[in-house]
Amino acid sequence: MALSMPNSAYLLYSITEVEPNGYYFSQFKSMDPICMFGTFDAPIALIHRMEVERAKQEGRFSKVLDLKLYQERAEKELGAPTLSNAIFLAAKDCGFTNFTIPHDFPAQLFSDLTQLGIKLEIAKAPLFPQRAIKSPQEIEQCRTGAAISEAGFARVKQILQQSSISADDSLIYEGQTLTCEFLRKEIRVACTMAGGGQNSPIAASGPQAADCHCIGFGPVKAHEMIVVDIFPRDDASYMYGDLSRTFVKGTPSDKMRDIYDTVYQAHQAALACFGPGKPLGAVDKAARAVLEQRGYPTRLREDGLWEGCYCGIGHGVGLEVHEFPFIRETDETMEVGQVITIEPGLYIPEVGGCRIEDTIVITKEGYEFINTPNYDWIIE
Repeated sequence: MALSMPNSAYLLYSITEVEPNGYYFSQFKSMDPICMFGTFDAPIALIHRMEVERAKQEGRFSKVLDLKLYQERAEKELGAPTLSNAIFLAAKDCGFTNFTIPHDFPAQLFSDLTQLGIKLEIAKAPLFPQRAIKSPQEIEQCRTGAAISEAGFARVKQILQQSSISADDSLIYEGQTLTCEFLRKEIRVACTMAGGGQNSPIAASGPQAADCHCIGFGPVKAHEMIVVDIFPRDDASYMYGDLSRTFVKGTPSDKMRDIYDTVYQAHQAALACFGPGKPLGAVDKAARAVLEQRGYPTRLREDGLWEGCYCGIGHGVGLEVHEFPFIRETDETMEVGQVITIEPGLYIPEVGGCRIEDTIVITKEGYEFINTPNYDWIIE
């Protein structure tokens, strides 16, 4: 399925530092909400005058309009200096009366602009579906995001290697009991030093890792699976990295070894399905087939807990950690330039969790890793 950009004018009201469509449209970093409209090729900013010059220098706007001037004019012409009145006048001056808006557009602004006669159509699909196809520059930015993530993993492995095992199987690092909280803090520090910004990593030890998005808390134990998921955003490009690994400090049980090997085999089976024109659904099917054949079906148990692989097998990554395309049962096919994670896992309440996540880019020949794959998981 080829993704194309609608021939449309857009209207966004966005804090671009945290809202990916706004940043994609403008390439401008704003900590406050700003109004942007126009075609994708020629976006226009309606912005507070303290940001006008910066927007001209840093954004990709064809025009930068002073919001305060339009509010003053709106008070004279329309009776109130509201944002909606200012947008109405600015859009009229620039020749726009119809816009496509994102599904999360502010409701009050929608109501006010509609009453003023602006026609607004809510996008029924991703606002910018072309975001799924990364340019060569964006692919390199994704590589940077992955490298930042890898800096976090390097710190985790260093800490685990330098930790000793106490009598109660707690890990001791520099004289203190090693905790999930400490690991997460050290991950954030390492990623920040490597150029990463927004980052809420997972470091979950033992049975708590059977809850696949549990961030982890309390002591890290030896001879237990430790699931680490690091997804930092590159400060420069706002592109995310997203990688997961599972470690054991000490000696894993036979059950843990079987779980890890099963997840690894599912991971390899899924990778064999990647390539341009291939169905995304085949990736999901291949990974889950291995898990089931090895005796790990996904099921809701009688005690009300889920076990198996009750999450997705992978997803696109870019300006969002989770973005289109999503690996699931679908006939949609892969396209060159898509950056996708592959992350089969197993989550068994009595044992813990195991996840292996890499990020790849679809190429003409098949795929390439965005990160450096490494599956050493037992740390003596």
